[in-house]
Amino acid sequence: MLIRFTVENFLSFNELIDFNMIASEETNNKHHVVNGKNQKDIDLLKTSILYGANGSGKSNLIKSMGFAKDFIVHGVGKNRNIGVKPFKLDTTCSNKPSRFEFEFHCQGRQYAYGFSVDKTQVHEEWLFEMGHQIENPIFERVGDVISFNFEHPIFENSTTEEKQRIGYEAHSTRTNLLFLTNCQERNIQHFHFLYQWFAETLIIVFTTSKHQALTSLAKLNLEFFNKIIDFFDFGIRRLEVEEIDFENTNDIPPMIKDEIKAEFPYGQETVQFVSISSRNYVIEENPNGSLKALKLLTIRQDESGNDVAFEISEESEGTQRLMDFIPMLIGLSKDKVFVIDEIERSLHALLTKKLFELVLNHSIFTNAKSQLIASTHEVHLLDIKDVFRKDEVWFVEKNQAGETVLYSLANADVDALNIVNGYLSGKFGAIPFVKNIKDLGWEE
Repeated sequence: MLIRFTVENFLSFNELIDFNMIASEETNNKHHVVNGKNQKDIDLLKTSILYGANGSGKSNLIKSMGFAKDFIVHGVGKNRNIGVKPFKLDTTCSNKPSRFEFEFHCQGRQYAYGFSVDKTQVHEEWLFEMGHQIENPIFERVGDVISFNFEHPIFENSTTEEKQRIGYEAHSTRTNLLFLTNCQERNIQHFHFLYQWFAETLIIVFTTSKHQALTSLAKLNLEFFNKIIDFFDFGIRRLEVEEIDFENTNDIPPMIKDEIKAEFPYGQETVQFVSISSRNYVIEENPNGSLKALKLLTIRQDESGNDVAFEISEESEGTQRLMDFIPMLIGLSKDKVFVIDEIERSLHALLTKKLFELVLNHSIFTNAKSQLIASTHEVHLLDIKDVFRKDEVWFVEKNQAGETVLYSLANADVDALNIVNGYLSGKFGAIPFVKNIKDLGWEE
């Protein structure tokens, strides 16, 4: 689970900002909190929502997480620049590194991993195990030097040769690559579970994200998919996964078929995803070595009660957006951390509210150590007593210097206040300030 994310000198963030999922002492909606196993552990929230005006920096917070995750998971090629984007409204920032840090729970322990980079190199990188008033270093990198605490339990079963190899790989890590990423590429297993947290547990969804594996996941979880579709009542009778004759279909052009057959990983029990004219296909191998194509369809009924199949691309933007969230719901039942930009996009306000209510109240989600963090403009979610706790609400705005700042509603005395009206009237800030229409000078 995510505990804290900090970023400095990136996009609209100048000074270090702190976003965290730490629960306050609020007693409302206790089931929104994952309690620590003992008094030394931190109680963590299952959800948070981010509010702010257009251009305030809500999306930049999510882009910051996305950049850091991508750099950790994929790195950059040799002799390639790092795509970091320093704060532009302070001329001194262009020569300073950008800093990112995640604090999170993983396999029963609490870790802090972070790094500072500019466009050409990693300046610092660190991994600590965190505890009650302790910070136990595992490795620290300053410039070209990486030092290790081989007394830490993460190395307790390591042989002398393995420790020597870790030191060798540290020394040979490229200046534009993270040591954690290099360990994954060089198959050093000591830090693999931490790398996996970024690669598989932390999932970031932008407004343009489309789930390429939707058909494959639907095939494996068709009952769950249909329950969600029925719950939100889009008038869809059911979903079906249709198998297509790969060789004889005209839906896939011959040139693309040839490319798929040439590159398909035969004999490895894997699949390929192909998108053609807004249609997504899953390509699988048959037992005889030939290929088959699968596509996801929605089934509706005509006036006579007969089933009529529709392509996913024929459904509304809202229906498609919700269907792309179904894999998220599967993940939230399995200890994942989802961060979503503009979760309400293309969805009716009531559907967005129902989505959060489902995540926060259904047992398959409340029993999991999963989290949903989302930016939104949907003010009706601010009915805190009905949906959220105060500590789950964050506001994002820019100060006079054009820097994005974050603040939580956790400590605000708002129990007797109408939250929606208070927000829209500017009591909490983080709203747009639009000039008077007369200032346009269009009136005669």
